[in-house]
Amino acid sequence: MIDPAPFISPAFQLVSAVASVGRVRTKSYVVSRRFNALALGAVAADFGIKYLSTKRADHLVGLVIFTILTARTLLILCFETIEAELFRRRVTCAVAFLACAVASVASQLAATGSLAPTTAQALALAGHVASQLAATGSLAPVTLLPLVGIGLGCLGEASNEMVVRRRCVLAMGCIMTLFAISTNAWGLLFKNAVSDVGASIWSMIKCRDPPFPALASAVGFRP
Repeated sequence: MIDPAPFISPAFQLVSAVASVGRVRTKSYVVSRRFNALALGAVAADFGIKYLSTKRADHLVGLVIFTILTARTLLILCFETIEAELFRRRVTCAVAFLACAVASVASQLAATGSLAPTTAQALALAGHVASQLAATGSLAPVTLLPLVGIGLGCLGEASNEMVVRRRCVLAMGCIMTLFAISTNAWGLLFKNAVSDVGASIWSMIKCRDPPFPALASAVGFRP
């Protein structure tokens, strides 16, 4: 039987890449969110195709986490008051992070029947099952990396300080890039490089966030 993953997966990766470019090029916040939802959905679909082919735990973790993030983005698009009110935005971020943590554990258990120590560490960060730190196995960063990245992204969105937001998104993009490389998720890699890391650095230089004023002056940039 022919494995469809090598043919279908690149299509979803291309959709994610195109949506990521559209997200940074548009000046409309709503359109940017829509492109982000499309990119996240394509990444989730890519992980789904990968998991059907490989049955790897990290691919299943990627599938469930990015499905949750896609649903969260669509929820924000449907209910504008979530973004407008700080409390609702923080609640949404907290719920999304906890859902990703629980789903990550459930996915790894379903795929392997055991918890890797990185899963336990991620749950400890979320205030959950510290007792799982005694679990045995090899160190697999694929579980810890996306949760740390999502945690940073949620911290950024939960803040009204744009400097904090940009720094958190930059850190999230760098961490999720490592996850993308470890799972061969090239659509996610492109999304992080363009719409998270690249766009954040550009905005930090443009808005003269510390320590970028000196860099902006050195390259002759004028906002």
